[in-house]
Amino acid sequence: MNKLCKISIVLSLLQGPLFANPIDKSIKVIEKTNTKLKSFQHKINSNEEQREDYFNKYKYINANIKSTNIYNNQLVKIIKSQEGEISSLEQQLIEIEETQKNILPLMIDMIKSLKSLIKQDTPFLLSERLERVERLENTLNKANIQTHEKYRIILEAFKIEYDYAKSLESYQDKIGDRTYNFLRLGRTALYYQSLDLKEYGYFRKDTRTWENISDISAKSNIRKAIKIARKQQNVTLLNLPFLANKESK
Repeated sequence: MNKLCKISIVLSLLQGPLFANPIDKSIKVIEKTNTKLKSFQHKINSNEEQREDYFNKYKYINANIKSTNIYNNQLVKIIKSQEGEISSLEQQLIEIEETQKNILPLMIDMIKSLKSLIKQDTPFLLSERLERVERLENTLNKANIQTHEKYRIILEAFKIEYDYAKSLESYQDKIGDRTYNFLRLGRTALYYQSLDLKEYGYFRKDTRTWENISDISAKSNIRKAIKIARKQQNVTLLNLPFLANKESK
């Protein structure tokens, strides 16, 4: 009984004003501490999010810097290559200008030599060939035709002249005012035949004159050769000995 009374007294004392105030203070301190801890934790979380954001931005910027550096290095190589190409092109332009300066006199000489060749050659298709040379001379003075094209046209004219040496041809042309059938054997021989088939002759190179042909066999061979040239007769062996005999004298 006495013990129970003592315990009751102690509890009464604990619940009294003497002990209530310190406990409340302790609880308030703990609550404040918890609030501060929560605030600190919030700041920590916020700082961590900021740190993560900054880190991601750093990685992104760093990756961009690396890409930029790679691009810049490649760009430097491209610029160096282009500088080399520009230098090479400039040198080529200089060489082209020098070549053009040298090639123009060359083309003039080529046309002159072609004209001289035609005048000294057997006079087949003379008007046509001289007109071709005249066109070349006019082409040389045209600014709208490039140098390489002028050169190509001149070479083409030389090729035409060269090809004459390998062909057989029959055509009509004039000696004086009269029209004749002509037979060209390469560049070596040129014969004529009157349209009535009565007169025959050939061009003599050493005197540069036309010579009449009276040999019946030769006339017959010329007629055959003209037909062959016109594709009116099959190719056959022709004997024109007078040409060699005349020129060997």
